[in-house]
Amino acid sequence: MSKSSAAPESSPEYTISALEAGLQVLALVGQFPELKLPQLAAQAGMTRSKVYRILQTLARLGYVWFDEEHAVRLGSASLVLGQQAREQYSLTQAAKPMLDRLADETGENIHLVVREGQHSLVVDVRTSPHPVRMFARVGRIGPLHAGGSSKVLLAYAPREVQGAILARPLERFTDGTITDAAALERTLRRIREDGAHVAISDLEEDTFSVAAPIFDGQGQVVASVSIAGPLMRLGPQTQARYLDLIREAGRELSEQFGFSAGSAP
Repeated sequence: MSKSSAAPESSPEYTISALEAGLQVLALVGQFPELKLPQLAAQAGMTRSKVYRILQTLARLGYVWFDEEHAVRLGSASLVLGQQAREQYSLTQAAKPMLDRLADETGENIHLVVREGQHSLVVDVRTSPHPVRMFARVGRIGPLHAGGSSKVLLAYAPREVQGAILARPLERFTDGTITDAAALERTLRRIREDGAHVAISDLEEDTFSVAAPIFDGQGQVVASVSIAGPLMRLGPQTQARYLDLIREAGRELSEQFGFSAGSAP
């Protein structure tokens, strides 16, 4: 929780120059698929040897490949990444009016979160105007066993994902973090029964998160939406109101993605 909206991660001292150079070259490959090493180096303003090492690294990871004429093209990993970006973009576009409405009605942070493997990923945020608020930013990666949105995503995740999380030691972030697998499993079952979850100080001290799932037309959870803020602003009446708001938001967004009661697997 912070009294400042400044994000230290945006400072130059937190950037990685090698990664920045690699992404610059990857972007150039996307823009100019016919270019070969000398032209890419010229476009990037880097030496040929540096660009060659970058391309070899990207090729090993599947992000680029060399055709028979030695031109560099985007690889399968870039295709997958692009597809994921399109999916998340369409999700954020569809959810935008609802996120704006929740932010206006609550004055708290509003988070749109998806599951990426065994972690959660924040894909959109509305930041509270209050001077005391939770820190939040798009791109923030979190655990699945702590936090309102994260636990909702875990509750509806495939069995193999749940099994992997429950089988390993659960990291403690606060005194409120559930670190016992059996207790976490019971919590996940309650989330599925209730269709929403209230997390209290389990990821950050003195905070709350009220979250609900968003389903697609196949009955799969594609994201979760949450209202989050400092615990000092959450009384019993406010909590009940936020639960009503977040459940309704989850229902409306699910309907936009083609979900109906009969879609659940």
